[in-house]
Amino acid sequence: MITYLLIGAILVAIGFAVHVLKWNMLIAYSNSRPKAKTSKTNSERFRKILGFYGYFTGAVFLLLALLEYRGLSVPQTPVVSVFIILTMAVMYFAQKDTSEETKK
Repeated sequence: MITYLLIGAILVAIGFAVHVLKWNMLIAYSNSRPKAKTSKTNSERFRKILGFYGYFTGAVFLLLALLEYRGLSVPQTPVVSVFIILTMAVMYFAQKDTSEETKK
């Protein structure tokens, strides 16, 4: 339960830092692109996608912590597997979406 609670809190905090506080240093993508290819709307859109993903995944982990607190056993392997797959999918589609916007 503590593990899910800690991971959930960290993910919500990272989502908040990226989305609201605009801490681009937490996004490796923003530091690796040349300044000429990065537009303001592109980075704002990318921050929004990653911020909401942090909120969503953090909420899921907090829900899992609540379920374990209530006595339901949740195995970690499927949860972590789904988390990794969703993370890769969000990064792929976010990068594809923002790179298409840059080409316009």
